[in-house]
Amino acid sequence: MKVLSLLLALTSISVFAHGDKDWREDYAAYLSVQYDITPQNYLKTKPHVARIDMEFFKSSLQVLTGVTPFGNQTISNRRDAANLDVARAFLKAEYEKIGFTAGSVAFGRGSNFIAEKRGTTNPSKVLILSSHIDSVNNRGANDNGTGTVGLLAVAKILAQSNFEYTVRILGFDKEEVGLVGSDAYVATIPTSETIIGNINFEMMGVNRRKDGAFHVIDCDKPTSVALSSKIKGAIQSLGLPLSVVKACTDRSDHASFWRKGLPAVVISENFFGGDADPCYHSRCDVMDERLDYDYMGNILES
Repeated sequence: MKVLSLLLALTSISVFAHGDKDWREDYAAYLSVQYDITPQNYLKTKPHVARIDMEFFKSSLQVLTGVTPFGNQTISNRRDAANLDVARAFLKAEYEKIGFTAGSVAFGRGSNFIAEKRGTTNPSKVLILSSHIDSVNNRGANDNGTGTVGLLAVAKILAQSNFEYTVRILGFDKEEVGLVGSDAYVATIPTSETIIGNINFEMMGVNRRKDGAFHVIDCDKPTSVALSSKIKGAIQSLGLPLSVVKACTDRSDHASFWRKGLPAVVISENFFGGDADPCYHSRCDVMDERLDYDYMGNILES
């Protein structure tokens, strides 16, 4: 996504399906699809200097999906509390390495991960970057390991600069059972903070058509179109091999911000445009040849 440029500028139903939070059941979203930046633009690219470290991305995803242990512990899934505790400990260690403060905030029966790079002159204005860290009792390599590790890779670049505003990273728990973690977080935002907006990273690993298509979803909400316009503008200015597919869904954590009247967009692979991950919410959601790292790197560059 042109997300990195925006941030720098701003300073088959399976047994694991979860009712109304299962994207496959959002029929209105499939009907809402239209190409905003057409696939023809995919070939109209220009050279650019890549900033995202995709080897770091891969090695981090290996830990988050249990391919590589974290210390003497292996993350076999990201549904139960014990595995999620290890995942949050891994993320905390990685964010602290790059200079962010990091920790967790408990709510009910869950716990959200939080990391932050405080603004230098206007820290009460906050840009929120988020993903959900839980999975459906599987490795969750794509859903939502790619979004979570994508945030970490972007943060590694952001850590090299100082910003007027605060950049806050959130890893929401219990998205898969009803956006519980993001609802809990949004309910606690202090009135002293001004939220610039939320960019929510969803699964972004599958590009079977090799057309670089992905979603930037704002549902034409007046509060949120400025965010999506910035991302689309960055895509075109950088000339990355991507095409934007418009769609509308409220079935991820961005919707918790919308319900509070806050700006938010969600980015993901071209799920509703017919190029969804065949291993979505299934045991086969592991690190394998499905995942297109060039595609993900381009999305993160934006």
